[in-house]
Amino acid sequence: MKKIYYILSLALATGFMASCSNDPNGTDELLPNDQTELPEFNGTRNFPEADDAGKLSGTSSQKLRKLIIRADESFYTSFGNFQPLSNFQYQEIKEFADELVAGKETEYDKYRAIFTWITKNVKYNNEPGGPEDNEPYNVFINKKCVCQGYANLLNVMLISQGIAVVNANGWFQGFGHAWNYVGTKNDNGRLTWYLSDPTNNREHNSASFSEYGNEYFPLFADGNIHETEEFSFNYSNEMLNLTAVKTAGEVLVVPYSVTFVDGYKYQLDSFDPKTDLPSTVKEIYLGANIVSLGSNNLHGLNEHAPNVEAAHVDPENPELMSYCGVVYHKYMIEPIYVPAAMKRVELKLAETYGKETIKAHANVEEIVFLKGTKKIEDWAVEKCPNLKVAYVPVDAEVSENAFSEVHPDFQIIREDQTGIKDVIAETGQIVPAGYGDGLIDRLVSRIDGDKVLTVEPHLAIFRGFAEIDGTEMKNKFTFKDNNEAFDAAMTAIKSVL
Repeated sequence: MKKIYYILSLALATGFMASCSNDPNGTDELLPNDQTELPEFNGTRNFPEADDAGKLSGTSSQKLRKLIIRADESFYTSFGNFQPLSNFQYQEIKEFADELVAGKETEYDKYRAIFTWITKNVKYNNEPGGPEDNEPYNVFINKKCVCQGYANLLNVMLISQGIAVVNANGWFQGFGHAWNYVGTKNDNGRLTWYLSDPTNNREHNSASFSEYGNEYFPLFADGNIHETEEFSFNYSNEMLNLTAVKTAGEVLVVPYSVTFVDGYKYQLDSFDPKTDLPSTVKEIYLGANIVSLGSNNLHGLNEHAPNVEAAHVDPENPELMSYCGVVYHKYMIEPIYVPAAMKRVELKLAETYGKETIKAHANVEEIVFLKGTKKIEDWAVEKCPNLKVAYVPVDAEVSENAFSEVHPDFQIIREDQTGIKDVIAETGQIVPAGYGDGLIDRLVSRIDGDKVLTVEPHLAIFRGFAEIDGTEMKNKFTFKDNNEAFDAAMTAIKSVL
């Protein structure tokens, strides 16, 4: 017998997680049926508010320079992203650099003495070995490397002399390349910044974009440009990126902008963490400002957010969107971020789901494909060892290997799906199904065959509907926690039955 699956969308504007299913525990004690006892929805959002921050714009060289000149001092006085030197190794390099700069009075002259020695004595390795060949001490001893080794050695030698330096990676004349930015103090103590490329023996004032802007395109810079008590920020993929979250509660609201030491504010573009989020974080809110989670879906959230259950994107975001706690590019089918702790995934509607729609998700147990799905192709879902159930519309075609490397007891349940919500006709306010003017009890009583009613009050949360269609829903009630919300939901469904 065909199972008919009906989703009761109980409109409970509340503040708990917006994943697409919840465990209906704690339902023995029912709230009174008097809806006037429920608190009114206050309309608050968790998305960050837009402010007057400037947009980081221009070419990649212009963007990075804007950040460098406003960066924390620690950004250009710390070693690059290479293996730490031993004290012995560092002292050997420093003592040699001390000799090179002896008698030089200005920082610029000291920098030039070191730069010139590297360009004359270190040779480009046309048969490069492993990454260890580019470690600064190995370059210092062997005097042979590729571009990364040149940049690393210049970084260490300049820091040993107290000269500001930053490592950068990106494109040079169409090829991957590494170089430096060097800041030397002028007569008034301010830093003048130079693009410094020891591999190619080139130097340009960093403000002279016409000289080098069509050749050098920095994508990344080593180190953190700015630090606060809560966050660390860097330059990544040509964007101002949130790279570390130091402290947070259950809900992480990613900031809209970054205020630098000179008081200037730039809009934050990206959230691609390189260290683990605090274990407390269960839910993430991304504003209209965040347009990237990292490149090629290899973003840090996949690796560094193990306890996150849902992520939400402001409907005003021009590039990203979320549906039921999963993040997508607005014009793409495949999700770019499925939170690691999410157990039930309801996918955004698409006619066809191709290879690797969901891949290597350790915790997902259920996947819902919405009505309107036409085909699920081979390897659409793979390497999800705990996936036990996929809910698929009755008329959808499922390829033989659509679900690969899943739980041994995995099964596909074919369903017709219908969503229901209720509303007060006079005010337009959404209420738990059965509390409004929709005559839900009569509708349910007329359904023939087997019926499964699932209580999913998360669908009523303002943010959830906003993610789907950008429309502000007039929810009448809000609840202080999950248990209270589910108690009210169960009261509503029992009144319908």
